[in-house]
Amino acid sequence: MKKYSLEKFKEKRKNKKMAKLTIITLIAICILVLVALYMANKNFRSFIDTYILRKEISEENASSITIDTENLSLIYAYDNNLAVYADGNINFYNSRAKQVANIEITLSKPIADSEKKYLALGDYDSQKICLVKDNSLVWQKDIEGKVSKISVNQEGYMAVSVTGTTYESIVMLYNPKGELLFSNYLSTYVIGIDISSDHKYLAIAEIDNSKIAPTTKIELVSTDSAISNAEDATVNLYQAGTNEYLSGIKFQNKGNLLCNFDKYVLKLNDTEAKKIYEISDLTAYVDTNMSSDFARVDKEESSVFKSDYRLKISDSAGKEKVYIIEGNLIDIKTKDNKVALNLGNEVLFINNKRMARKKIC
Repeated sequence: MKKYSLEKFKEKRKNKKMAKLTIITLIAICILVLVALYMANKNFRSFIDTYILRKEISEENASSITIDTENLSLIYAYDNNLAVYADGNINFYNSRAKQVANIEITLSKPIADSEKKYLALGDYDSQKICLVKDNSLVWQKDIEGKVSKISVNQEGYMAVSVTGTTYESIVMLYNPKGELLFSNYLSTYVIGIDISSDHKYLAIAEIDNSKIAPTTKIELVSTDSAISNAEDATVNLYQAGTNEYLSGIKFQNKGNLLCNFDKYVLKLNDTEAKKIYEISDLTAYVDTNMSSDFARVDKEESSVFKSDYRLKISDSAGKEKVYIIEGNLIDIKTKDNKVALNLGNEVLFINNKRMARKKIC
Protein backbone atom coordinates (compact mmCIF):
# COMPACT_ATOMS: atom_id res chain seq x y z
CA MET A 1 0.00 0.00 0.00
CA LYS A 2 1.28 3.45 -0.96
CA LYS A 3 1.71 5.97 1.80
CA TYR A 4 1.39 9.73 1.34
CA SER A 5 2.77 12.29 3.72
CA LEU A 6 0.61 15.08 5.09
CA GLU A 7 2.77 17.66 3.33
CA LYS A 8 2.23 16.07 -0.10
CA PHE A 9 -1.52 15.89 0.51
CA LYS A 10 -1.65 19.59 1.45
CA GLU A 11 0.48 20.51 -1.59
CA LYS A 12 -1.78 18.53 -3.94
CA ARG A 13 -4.86 20.18 -2.44
CA LYS A 14 -3.27 23.60 -2.79
CA ASN A 15 -2.43 22.97 -6.45
CA LYS A 16 -6.06 22.03 -7.19
CA LYS A 17 -7.28 25.26 -5.58
CA MET A 18 -4.76 27.27 -7.59
CA ALA A 19 -5.87 25.58 -10.81
CA LYS A 20 -9.52 26.34 -10.09
CA LEU A 21 -8.70 29.94 -9.21
CA THR A 22 -6.68 30.32 -12.43
CA ILE A 23 -9.55 28.97 -14.55
CA ILE A 24 -12.09 31.28 -12.84
CA THR A 25 -9.75 34.25 -13.29
CA LEU A 26 -9.29 33.51 -17.01
CA ILE A 27 -13.06 33.15 -17.50
CA ALA A 28 -13.65 36.46 -15.68
CA ILE A 29 -11.02 38.21 -17.83
CA CYS A 30 -12.58 36.82 -21.02
CA ILE A 31 -16.03 38.01 -19.93
CA LEU A 32 -14.68 41.47 -19.10
CA VAL A 33 -12.93 41.68 -22.48
CA LEU A 34 -16.11 40.61 -24.31
CA VAL A 35 -18.21 43.10 -22.37
CA ALA A 36 -15.71 45.87 -23.08
CA LEU A 37 -15.69 45.02 -26.80
CA TYR A 38 -19.49 44.85 -26.81
CA MET A 39 -19.76 48.29 -25.24
CA ALA A 40 -16.97 49.98 -27.22
CA ASN A 41 -17.08 48.39 -30.69
CA LYS A 42 -20.26 49.00 -32.68
CA ASN A 43 -19.49 46.32 -35.30
CA PHE A 44 -18.78 43.69 -32.65
CA ARG A 45 -21.96 44.68 -30.76
CA SER A 46 -24.02 44.41 -33.94
CA PHE A 47 -22.57 40.93 -34.67
CA ILE A 48 -23.38 39.67 -31.14
CA ASP A 49 -26.88 41.20 -31.18
CA THR A 50 -27.70 39.75 -34.59
CA TYR A 51 -26.18 36.24 -34.54
CA ILE A 52 -25.73 35.34 -30.85
CA LEU A 53 -28.35 37.15 -28.79
CA ARG A 54 -30.81 37.46 -31.70
CA LYS A 55 -31.64 41.01 -30.67
CA GLU A 56 -31.56 42.32 -34.21
CA ILE A 57 -33.93 40.88 -36.80
CA SER A 58 -33.66 41.95 -40.42
CA GLU A 59 -36.49 42.00 -42.92
CA GLU A 60 -34.95 39.02 -44.75
CA ASN A 61 -35.05 36.61 -41.80
CA ALA A 62 -38.28 37.80 -40.16
CA SER A 63 -41.50 35.79 -40.34
CA SER A 64 -44.13 37.36 -42.58
CA ILE A 65 -47.71 36.94 -43.76
CA THR A 66 -49.41 38.12 -46.95
CA ILE A 67 -52.33 40.48 -46.34
CA ASP A 68 -55.07 41.54 -48.74
CA THR A 69 -54.93 45.29 -48.12
CA GLU A 70 -57.96 46.06 -50.31
CA ASN A 71 -60.33 44.21 -47.96
CA LEU A 72 -58.36 44.82 -44.75
CA SER A 73 -60.25 46.50 -41.87
CA LEU A 74 -58.09 45.79 -38.80
CA ILE A 75 -54.66 44.50 -37.75
CA TYR A 76 -54.22 44.06 -34.01
CA ALA A 77 -51.42 42.40 -32.02
CA TYR A 78 -52.10 40.84 -28.61
CA ASP A 79 -50.65 38.10 -26.39
CA ASN A 80 -48.00 37.03 -28.96
CA ASN A 81 -50.69 36.77 -31.63
CA LEU A 82 -51.77 38.85 -34.58
CA ALA A 83 -55.47 39.29 -35.36
CA VAL A 84 -56.29 40.33 -38.93
CA TYR A 85 -59.87 41.20 -39.84
CA ALA A 86 -60.84 41.27 -43.51
CA ASP A 87 -63.95 40.43 -45.51
CA GLY A 88 -65.98 38.96 -42.63
CA ASN A 89 -63.19 36.87 -41.09
CA ILE A 90 -60.78 37.27 -38.19
CA ASN A 91 -57.62 35.30 -38.90
CA PHE A 92 -55.23 34.67 -36.03
CA TYR A 93 -51.47 34.17 -36.53
CA ASN A 94 -48.82 33.15 -34.00
CA SER A 95 -45.33 34.64 -33.66
CA ARG A 96 -44.06 32.34 -36.44
CA ALA A 97 -46.63 33.80 -38.87
CA LYS A 98 -48.64 30.57 -38.89
CA GLN A 99 -52.42 30.85 -38.99
CA VAL A 100 -53.81 29.17 -35.87
CA ALA A 101 -57.53 30.09 -35.86
CA ASN A 102 -60.35 31.75 -37.76
CA ILE A 103 -63.63 33.37 -36.66
CA GLU A 104 -66.40 34.40 -39.04
CA ILE A 105 -68.06 37.62 -37.93
CA THR A 106 -69.40 40.72 -39.70
CA LEU A 107 -67.89 44.04 -38.60
CA SER A 108 -68.05 47.20 -40.70
CA LYS A 109 -65.54 49.34 -38.79
CA PRO A 110 -63.90 47.10 -36.18
CA ILE A 111 -62.22 48.63 -33.12
CA ALA A 112 -60.30 46.55 -30.57
CA ASP A 113 -58.74 46.43 -27.14
CA SER A 114 -56.83 43.63 -25.43
CA GLU A 115 -55.38 42.56 -22.12
CA LYS A 116 -53.42 39.32 -21.67
CA LYS A 117 -55.41 36.51 -23.37
CA TYR A 118 -58.57 38.56 -23.97
CA LEU A 119 -59.40 40.53 -27.11
CA ALA A 120 -62.50 42.75 -27.21
CA LEU A 121 -63.95 43.79 -30.57
CA GLY A 122 -66.65 46.30 -31.38
CA ASP A 123 -68.26 47.56 -34.57
CA TYR A 124 -67.70 51.32 -34.44
CA ASP A 125 -70.87 53.38 -35.00
CA SER A 126 -72.88 50.14 -35.08
CA GLN A 127 -74.28 47.61 -32.57
CA LYS A 128 -72.11 44.47 -32.49
CA ILE A 129 -69.59 43.62 -29.75
CA CYS A 130 -67.74 40.37 -29.00
CA LEU A 131 -65.11 38.86 -26.71
CA VAL A 132 -62.30 36.53 -27.80
CA LYS A 133 -60.08 34.44 -25.53
CA ASP A 134 -57.14 32.36 -26.79
CA ASN A 135 -58.28 32.90 -30.40
CA SER A 136 -61.74 31.48 -29.64
CA LEU A 137 -65.01 33.40 -29.60
CA VAL A 138 -66.44 33.53 -26.06
CA TRP A 139 -69.58 35.56 -26.77
CA GLN A 140 -71.05 38.14 -29.13
CA LYS A 141 -74.18 40.28 -29.10
CA ASP A 142 -75.90 43.29 -30.62
CA ILE A 143 -76.57 46.17 -28.25
CA GLU A 144 -78.70 49.30 -28.34
CA GLY A 145 -76.92 52.42 -29.57
CA LYS A 146 -73.77 52.97 -31.61
CA VAL A 147 -70.44 51.69 -30.27
CA SER A 148 -67.88 54.46 -29.74
CA LYS A 149 -65.31 53.06 -27.25
CA ILE A 150 -64.41 49.59 -25.98
CA SER A 151 -62.13 48.26 -23.23
CA VAL A 152 -61.31 44.88 -21.65
CA ASN A 153 -59.25 43.82 -18.64
CA GLN A 154 -57.16 40.71 -17.99
CA GLU A 155 -60.12 38.89 -16.41
CA GLY A 156 -62.39 39.38 -19.43
CA TYR A 157 -64.61 42.18 -18.10
CA MET A 158 -65.60 44.46 -20.98
CA ALA A 159 -66.69 48.10 -20.90
CA VAL A 160 -68.49 49.62 -23.88
CA SER A 161 -69.61 53.21 -24.49
CA VAL A 162 -72.35 53.97 -27.00
CA THR A 163 -73.95 57.04 -28.52
CA GLY A 164 -77.08 57.55 -30.64
CA THR A 165 -79.65 57.11 -27.87
CA THR A 166 -81.71 59.65 -25.89
CA TYR A 167 -78.56 60.14 -23.77
CA GLU A 168 -75.33 61.71 -24.97
CA SER A 169 -73.48 58.53 -23.91
CA ILE A 170 -74.13 55.24 -22.12
CA VAL A 171 -71.31 53.18 -20.57
CA MET A 172 -72.04 49.48 -19.99
CA LEU A 173 -69.99 46.88 -18.13
CA TYR A 174 -70.18 43.17 -19.01
CA ASN A 175 -68.73 40.22 -17.10
CA PRO A 176 -66.65 37.51 -18.85
CA LYS A 177 -69.83 35.56 -19.67
CA GLY A 178 -71.34 38.53 -21.53
CA GLU A 179 -73.85 39.37 -18.81
CA LEU A 180 -74.63 43.08 -18.35
CA LEU A 181 -73.64 44.22 -14.84
CA PHE A 182 -74.77 47.85 -15.05
CA SER A 183 -75.28 50.83 -17.35
CA ASN A 184 -74.16 54.40 -16.61
CA TYR A 185 -76.21 57.11 -18.37
CA LEU A 186 -74.31 60.32 -19.11
CA SER A 187 -75.06 63.79 -20.46
CA THR A 188 -71.49 64.12 -21.76
CA TYR A 189 -69.51 62.50 -24.58
CA VAL A 190 -67.15 59.66 -23.57
CA ILE A 191 -63.59 59.97 -24.89
CA GLY A 192 -62.00 57.11 -22.93
CA ILE A 193 -62.82 54.10 -20.72
CA ASP A 194 -60.70 51.58 -18.84
CA ILE A 195 -61.18 48.80 -16.25
CA SER A 196 -58.83 48.00 -13.39
CA SER A 197 -57.17 44.57 -13.50
CA ASP A 198 -59.27 43.36 -10.54
CA HIS A 199 -62.45 44.94 -12.07
CA LYS A 200 -63.08 46.91 -8.87
CA TYR A 201 -63.03 50.24 -10.71
CA LEU A 202 -64.24 51.60 -14.02
CA ALA A 203 -62.70 54.84 -15.29
CA ILE A 204 -64.73 57.10 -17.59
CA ALA A 205 -63.20 60.12 -19.32
CA GLU A 206 -65.83 62.59 -20.55
CA ILE A 207 -65.85 65.88 -22.42
CA ASP A 208 -68.54 68.51 -21.94
CA ASN A 209 -69.23 70.44 -25.14
CA SER A 210 -72.17 72.42 -23.78
CA LYS A 211 -70.01 75.40 -22.78
CA ILE A 212 -68.00 77.84 -24.88
CA ALA A 213 -64.73 76.13 -23.90
CA PRO A 214 -64.97 72.31 -23.73
CA THR A 215 -63.91 70.79 -20.42
CA THR A 216 -62.78 67.27 -19.53
CA LYS A 217 -63.54 65.28 -16.40
CA ILE A 218 -62.59 61.77 -15.30
CA GLU A 219 -64.84 59.65 -13.10
CA LEU A 220 -63.62 56.71 -11.04
CA VAL A 221 -66.58 54.37 -10.50
CA SER A 222 -66.82 51.52 -8.00
CA THR A 223 -68.21 48.56 -9.94
CA ASP A 224 -69.63 46.88 -6.82
CA SER A 225 -71.57 50.04 -5.92
CA ALA A 226 -72.64 50.64 -9.51
CA ILE A 227 -74.31 47.22 -9.74
CA SER A 228 -76.81 48.31 -7.08
CA ASN A 229 -76.91 52.04 -7.88
CA ALA A 230 -74.94 53.35 -10.87
CA GLU A 231 -75.90 56.97 -10.17
CA ASP A 232 -74.17 56.99 -6.77
CA ALA A 233 -71.05 54.91 -7.41
CA THR A 234 -68.42 57.58 -8.18
CA VAL A 235 -65.54 57.35 -5.67
CA ASN A 236 -63.42 60.13 -7.17
CA LEU A 237 -63.88 62.83 -9.78
CA TYR A 238 -61.20 64.95 -11.44
CA GLN A 239 -62.18 68.11 -13.29
CA ALA A 240 -59.50 69.29 -15.73
CA GLY A 241 -58.91 72.95 -16.44
CA THR A 242 -60.08 74.80 -19.52
CA ASN A 243 -58.12 73.92 -22.66
CA GLU A 244 -56.46 70.89 -21.03
CA TYR A 245 -56.69 68.01 -23.48
CA LEU A 246 -56.67 64.31 -22.59
CA SER A 247 -55.01 61.80 -24.93
CA GLY A 248 -55.33 58.57 -22.92
CA ILE A 249 -56.13 56.81 -19.63
CA LYS A 250 -54.69 53.55 -18.33
CA PHE A 251 -55.02 51.58 -15.09
CA GLN A 252 -51.72 50.39 -13.63
CA ASN A 253 -51.16 47.06 -11.82
CA LYS A 254 -51.58 48.63 -8.38
CA GLY A 255 -54.94 50.21 -9.23
CA ASN A 256 -53.71 53.72 -10.02
CA LEU A 257 -55.19 55.35 -13.10
CA LEU A 258 -52.69 57.32 -15.18
CA CYS A 259 -54.21 60.12 -17.27
CA ASN A 260 -52.14 61.60 -20.09
CA PHE A 261 -52.96 65.28 -20.60
CA ASP A 262 -51.22 67.63 -23.01
CA LYS A 263 -49.64 69.51 -20.08
CA TYR A 264 -49.10 66.82 -17.42
CA VAL A 265 -49.56 63.21 -16.33
CA LEU A 266 -52.14 62.68 -13.58
CA LYS A 267 -52.35 59.79 -11.10
CA LEU A 268 -55.92 59.14 -9.94
CA ASN A 269 -57.21 56.59 -7.40
CA ASP A 270 -60.05 56.40 -4.89
CA THR A 271 -58.28 58.73 -2.44
CA GLU A 272 -56.27 61.26 -4.46
CA ALA A 273 -55.67 63.03 -7.74
CA LYS A 274 -52.01 64.00 -8.14
CA LYS A 275 -49.93 65.40 -11.00
CA ILE A 276 -46.81 63.24 -11.21
CA TYR A 277 -45.14 64.78 -14.26
CA GLU A 278 -45.25 68.24 -15.84
CA ILE A 279 -44.70 68.30 -19.61
CA SER A 280 -42.06 70.84 -20.72
CA ASP A 281 -40.70 72.19 -23.99
CA LEU A 282 -38.07 69.41 -23.94
CA THR A 283 -40.74 66.65 -23.81
CA ALA A 284 -41.06 65.04 -27.24
CA TYR A 285 -43.40 62.10 -26.46
CA VAL A 286 -45.38 60.74 -23.51
CA ASP A 287 -47.18 57.38 -23.43
CA THR A 288 -49.00 56.00 -20.36
CA ASN A 289 -50.26 52.71 -21.86
CA MET A 290 -48.05 50.53 -19.61
CA SER A 291 -48.82 48.08 -16.81
CA SER A 292 -46.75 49.74 -14.07
CA ASP A 293 -44.88 52.75 -15.51
CA PHE A 294 -45.15 55.46 -18.12
CA ALA A 295 -42.67 56.34 -20.84
CA ARG A 296 -41.52 59.68 -22.11
CA VAL A 297 -38.88 60.87 -24.54
CA ASP A 298 -36.96 64.06 -23.77
CA LYS A 299 -34.92 66.09 -26.21
CA GLU A 300 -31.37 66.81 -25.12
CA GLU A 301 -30.87 70.41 -24.10
CA SER A 302 -27.13 70.28 -24.82
CA SER A 303 -25.41 69.26 -28.08
CA VAL A 304 -22.52 67.68 -26.14
CA PHE A 305 -24.26 64.28 -26.27
CA LYS A 306 -24.13 62.18 -29.39
CA SER A 307 -27.80 61.29 -29.09
CA ASP A 308 -30.62 63.81 -29.48
CA TYR A 309 -33.08 61.91 -27.25
CA ARG A 310 -33.35 60.11 -23.93
CA LEU A 311 -36.10 57.55 -23.28
CA LYS A 312 -37.13 57.75 -19.63
CA ILE A 313 -39.42 55.12 -18.11
CA SER A 314 -40.86 56.36 -14.81
CA ASP A 315 -43.10 54.86 -12.16
CA SER A 316 -45.74 56.78 -10.23
CA ALA A 317 -43.28 57.24 -7.32
CA GLY A 318 -40.83 59.17 -9.49
CA LYS A 319 -38.15 56.49 -10.02
CA GLU A 320 -36.94 56.27 -13.61
CA LYS A 321 -34.71 54.32 -15.98
CA VAL A 322 -32.94 56.13 -18.81
CA TYR A 323 -32.04 54.81 -22.28
CA ILE A 324 -29.99 56.57 -24.95
CA ILE A 325 -31.80 56.87 -28.29
CA GLU A 326 -29.61 57.21 -31.35
CA GLY A 327 -31.27 58.21 -34.60
CA ASN A 328 -34.30 60.13 -35.79
CA LEU A 329 -37.26 59.27 -33.57
CA ILE A 330 -40.59 59.29 -35.42
CA ASP A 331 -43.03 57.78 -32.91
CA ILE A 332 -43.33 55.80 -29.67
CA LYS A 333 -45.82 53.12 -28.58
CA THR A 334 -46.10 51.23 -25.29
CA LYS A 335 -47.95 48.11 -24.13
CA ASP A 336 -47.69 46.27 -20.80
CA ASN A 337 -43.97 46.65 -19.91
CA LYS A 338 -42.71 47.09 -23.48
CA VAL A 339 -41.78 50.20 -25.44
CA ALA A 340 -41.52 50.37 -29.25
CA LEU A 341 -39.56 53.22 -30.84
CA ASN A 342 -40.00 53.96 -34.53
CA LEU A 343 -36.64 55.23 -35.80
CA GLY A 344 -37.60 55.35 -39.48
CA ASN A 345 -35.50 52.53 -40.93
CA GLU A 346 -35.73 50.34 -37.82
CA VAL A 347 -37.92 49.68 -34.79
CA LEU A 348 -36.30 49.39 -31.37
CA PHE A 349 -38.09 47.38 -28.67
CA ILE A 350 -37.26 47.76 -24.99
CA ASN A 351 -38.61 45.33 -22.42
CA ASN A 352 -38.39 47.35 -19.25
CA LYS A 353 -39.06 44.42 -16.92
CA ARG A 354 -36.01 42.46 -18.06
CA MET A 355 -33.97 45.42 -19.35
CA ALA A 356 -33.84 43.72 -22.76
CA ARG A 357 -33.54 45.43 -26.14
CA LYS A 358 -34.44 44.14 -29.60
CA LYS A 359 -34.75 45.84 -32.94
CA ILE A 360 -36.15 45.05 -36.37
CA CYS A 361 -34.27 46.60 -39.27
